[in-house]
Formats: sequence, structure tokens, C-alpha cells
Amino acid sequence: MRRWRRVDPWGFWQAFTGFMVVLGSVVGLAVLAGVGLALLRGDLDPRDDVGVLTVFPFVGLWLTGVTRLYLTGIYVNDEGVRLRHIVRTRTIRWSEVTGFEARPARLLGGPSVRLACWVRTTDGAFESSVQRRSRKGSWRKEPGPVLSPDDFDGMLARLDAERASHRPGPQVARR
Repeated sequence: MRRWRRVDPWGFWQAFTGFMVVLGSVVGLAVLAGVGLALLRGDLDPRDDVGVLTVFPFVGLWLTGVTRLYLTGIYVNDEGVRLRHIVRTRTIRWSEVTGFEARPARLLGGPSVRLACWVRTTDGAFESSVQRRSRKGSWRKEPGPVLSPDDFDGMLARLDAERASHRPGPQVARR
């Protein structure tokens, strides 16, 4: 199986960012259609109206940003675990994964009040963007999905089950 499956449940964060992707797409298509019609009718000269054309890079950046926000989370397949953050994606093979745990999320080098899902590997631990909702005040960050305690614990259990199903079993000697 090559397709990546999302492990953390779909929630408000994905609904909101999905809405923003749709909104950005509609605005981008409307602006593209309007500029295209104005160019065809001769009402717009690209050399004089550069301000109108700067909308396209803005819409492109908007769509890229909200799509990356929409995709943040933890994904699995037969090859390993994929941690999608806003700016980067890290893929870890199952053979390198030693476990999953909840630890305080890091914010500006120090711990925040929320717990994040950490992937323990043979090379250290890596923080995911998925966090457990907390009622406490103080420092917290919003890098991706924030789950209820039950959903967060269920996600950790699903990750442990996935790891167990991909752990190599005892080798049987064949003659």
C-alpha cells in the first residue's frame, strides 16, 4: 500500500483550513476570469496595470499556505510514518520507529502547556504537529490539529497498533 492514511481524526482545524482552500480557489478563479475578460476586451493593459497582476502571486501563496495547514498531521502506510508540518514533511521508516509518546510540545525552545505526539526513533525523537487540547493558560502554539484528550489517546493507540503490525516477526529458517 503506497497511499498515506491520516491517523489523527478530522476536526475543526481541517474543516476551517479546507474552507479557506475553497475560498482562495474561488477568489483566484474569479480574479483570473475577470482579468482574462478585461484583457480580451482591451480594458486592461498589463504594462500599465501591474497592481492587478500582483493578485496572482498573493493567491498562489495563500493557496499554498492554507493547503499546507490543511495537510498538517500524522500519516501512515506500509513504509512508515509521515509527519506533515506547515513548512516541512518528515518521513520515518517503520524500522526506525521505536514508539510513540505524549510529551510537552516545544515552543521557542521551552515546553508549552499542551502535549504533542512525539515519534521515538533510533535517531532520537521528533515532534509532530498534532497536540492534545489543554484547559490551562500560558504558552501554547497552534501548528496543526488540536485534539480532545479522548481523540488524542485513541490516535496514540492507533499508532501503536500500526507499529505493532509493521514490526518484523520472528524469522523462520527454511530448508
